[in-house]
Amino acid sequence: MKHLKVLLLGLSFCSLPSINAQNYVDLARFHYTITPENSFDSIPGSTNIEEFGADVTLPIKLNDDNAILTGFYLEQIKTKLYPIANYTTISTANLKIGFNRNHSEKWNGTYMLLPKISSDFKNLSGKDFQLGGLLLMKYKKSETFKYHIGVYANNDLHGPLITPLLGFYYKSPNDKLEANFTLPIWADVNYKLAGWLNIGTNFTAITRTYHLGNNNSYLMKKTNEIFGYLQFTIKKSILIQTKTGYSLGRSYEAYINDDNVDLDIYGITAGDDRTLLNPTFSDGLVFKVRLIYRFHL
Repeated sequence: MKHLKVLLLGLSFCSLPSINAQNYVDLARFHYTITPENSFDSIPGSTNIEEFGADVTLPIKLNDDNAILTGFYLEQIKTKLYPIANYTTISTANLKIGFNRNHSEKWNGTYMLLPKISSDFKNLSGKDFQLGGLLLMKYKKSETFKYHIGVYANNDLHGPLITPLLGFYYKSPNDKLEANFTLPIWADVNYKLAGWLNIGTNFTAITRTYHLGNNNSYLMKKTNEIFGYLQFTIKKSILIQTKTGYSLGRSYEAYINDDNVDLDIYGITAGDDRTLLNPTFSDGLVFKVRLIYRFHL
């Protein structure tokens, strides 16, 4: 049981952007996000953004030190790219296939392949398929403090994307304060007010690209969102989070296929002379609800 517990610790970071190292695993997460009407930056008009998502992790234990990691991530977003246009629906279907190994009592490694279809699912072609990978090493400093280092890479439509990852996890001895950071994409701090209620703040940063099959183009989604939230424990393994936040530097930018960059190291691009095809959104409020199925170790 002790070794199974250590193995399951590696599962909780399998899905970006939430990469964790705590003593529980979120085996399933479902979310719904909505924004009020967002105005366009350069021309009159507005649109809202509606998003659904599901994230499932399914581990297969091989022995006390090794486990196969499987699962999937599904996402659907609906918004307007132009004020007078109809709504555009873009989706992601992402498989999680990997391996988790305990290298020692202190060190644990996770190695993931993350193939996905990311597009509007119209006129599917090779442009709709992307392949990513994740390498993450975790070090257990103590029972309450762990840190991790790694890298995420993906052949996004705008060019190769590489994101170095560095973070830590801390939980106070009284189990009330929890801090979980994987910079630059994720940060979360929460405090237990009662056995059934936590209050917290959370930051997420996401970059994804989607092929637009009918338009010979792709869409690049970039969001930086900070939230305050309440977390309600309905049962020991079932939680609901209600989140209110604000976007910082949000954009949904369309470009012609093959109009890309040489390299993107998390927002620092080389060879970026692309021509933007659409107006971008202003920042604004974001409302989110998450349903979580949590396995405690």
